[in-house]
Amino acid sequence: MSKKQKYSLTASQRKELRHKEEAKTEETEGDVKTADKNKFGLWIIPLIICAVALIVTAIVLPFTCSAYGSVKNPVAKIELSNGMYLEFEIYEDTCPIAATNFIFLARNNFFDGTIIYDSQNGWVRFGEFTSMQTYKTQDKKYMDKLDGFYDNHAKNKLGYRLYADTSTDAGRYGEEGMLTFNYKNSSCQFFMSSHSNCQTRVENSTADYTPTVVGRALNDQTLAHIRSIAELPRNEESPHSIWKNPLPTITIKSVKLYNLDGKKWRKFHFEDYMSKARENENTAISNWYSD
Repeated sequence: MSKKQKYSLTASQRKELRHKEEAKTEETEGDVKTADKNKFGLWIIPLIICAVALIVTAIVLPFTCSAYGSVKNPVAKIELSNGMYLEFEIYEDTCPIAATNFIFLARNNFFDGTIIYDSQNGWVRFGEFTSMQTYKTQDKKYMDKLDGFYDNHAKNKLGYRLYADTSTDAGRYGEEGMLTFNYKNSSCQFFMSSHSNCQTRVENSTADYTPTVVGRALNDQTLAHIRSIAELPRNEESPHSIWKNPLPTITIKSVKLYNLDGKKWRKFHFEDYMSKARENENTAISNWYSD
């Protein structure tokens, strides 16, 4: 027969002790949960801050950080189908009308898929043509999605003509390596000069062109590439009456931009900007053709 266990505490005392121990356990578990909750709060706040910082960086970085940090103006890097890269400093500071026009087109991928359509008289020309018989503006799918214009110009959104910039740089189009465009007759045909003293008259044409500077070749490699393109044989049987494209045909794959002013370009509207671009003119756009 087993002996009856003796307790130093009465039954009621033992019950009270158990209640205290259970309460202590619950209190300890509650402290652990509170500590875990506080710990969660301590790391979730930095996590949110980091996420916001990453989002802001993703928005701002393309405008502020690039491999061309030593260049004060925007830089355009043009990739060609023959493996060449052409790099230009775009004179947004001294030639804002011409530069803004070029940057606007490049940001809207206008040059992608176009060809170098002419190389005469020291000029290498690009933009506008996707073949020697087809204009970029005939690409309805592209034109429909082109942003930055009001609906009343939907028929030919790129049918505008611009005033020339008035700075000294705007008149330097005869120098080697200059990037220019014909501001009176075209909004989106651009010229690169392969040597100094380029002519402004095209072969087989009585037309005089009125170039204004957009920018200039950034390095000697770009100058060498322009010269090598200018020295290629030309298509003497070109279907176009004026232009003669270098052979083999060279296509622009892409134009990437660096050093853009985020304040200007993040919410940019082309026509609004051009309307306010010149203090002494009613508009920076000299004409707008609807056809």
